[in-house]
Amino acid sequence: MKAFPMIRFASAAVIAAVLLVLPLIIFGAMPGMEIYAVLFVLFVTPIGSCIAASCGGMVPALAALMAGVLALGKGLGTAGLWMAGVYLGAVFGTYLFVHWKKVDFFKACGAMILAHMLPLCLVFYSLQMRFDHQLYQAAGQAVAGFIDASPVRDEMLLQFYSTGMIRLTETLQNQLIILPGTSLFAMSDAVRQDMLLSVGALVQEAVELIVPQVMVQQSILSGVACLLLSQRFGFLYQKQQLSKGGKAESALPLPELDMPPFSLWHLPRGLGWKVGLAWVAGSFLRINDQPALMMAGAVLYYAANAILIWQGAALLNFTQKAKGTRRVWRVVLPCVFFGVGILSYLGIIDQIVNLRGLRKPPEPKEDI
Repeated sequence: MKAFPMIRFASAAVIAAVLLVLPLIIFGAMPGMEIYAVLFVLFVTPIGSCIAASCGGMVPALAALMAGVLALGKGLGTAGLWMAGVYLGAVFGTYLFVHWKKVDFFKACGAMILAHMLPLCLVFYSLQMRFDHQLYQAAGQAVAGFIDASPVRDEMLLQFYSTGMIRLTETLQNQLIILPGTSLFAMSDAVRQDMLLSVGALVQEAVELIVPQVMVQQSILSGVACLLLSQRFGFLYQKQQLSKGGKAESALPLPELDMPPFSLWHLPRGLGWKVGLAWVAGSFLRINDQPALMMAGAVLYYAANAILIWQGAALLNFTQKAKGTRRVWRVVLPCVFFGVGILSYLGIIDQIVNLRGLRKPPEPKEDI
């Protein structure tokens, strides 16, 4: 594709390669860091490779994808190799396709969301089949086994206990002995085994909550971010470099998908109440005791929550632009608000109150 040359800007290509490849090399070189490699490939590599393609060209993007596949292959074996290959290949392949066909921006967002979600569902189904539909229990047992084999096993268990993440019965609490003259504990095998079982149960509950969040909310957030950030960073970096006398492939126009200004993103009135209903229904259903209802509620909640997060971010961007906030703070502040969980509530407020005045009031019905 002419729009994505092998190297667009050499400086951007080097920066992208360092930021996206070096961390995976470090994680791969250090024992016990496999989980960080998985998280990096899941959350950073898809968005980073798209930004790398728009700013630096295909070489840094492909290097990032290859590093992600090899990192998971080294840490998780053949299974990690094919899981990373399917996931990253689907995401980046769809990214190139929607630009090649010049798909309308929001339709392209839908395609990118599916490119994230479907491979994750396939990976989840494959893991469920591998562990005989006991994936959550297997995850808890794996973490408990990892801690049990660690040379700092007792210290880790006591850390869980001291922070209140796991509890002991009164009988077992009496078997925790403080060593004279220190603040250290000695524990019996019964206490240790009970703590390991508690950690396994804790991890199992956490995974049950995280899986729908990653498959639904993360897919929506990451799918849209791949297009939004690559478009914005690509145009801004190109503008900056050309003003400094950039040459060659750097002058090639970036493909446009008719993306509307981010500050004007909003839900139409007819769609907004449906998203709100899904958010409310999901909030109640996901705390249900029935596993099927709990999963359905989690899917509804996280899908609606991701959409409202984007609306909240757009509202924040609209307000910052109106006040002349510097561009760097238009990136930093939404990230902070996202981290503390405020953005979705801003989106709800904007949808109800119409703070930006973007949704026209419904026209009154004419009397017959």
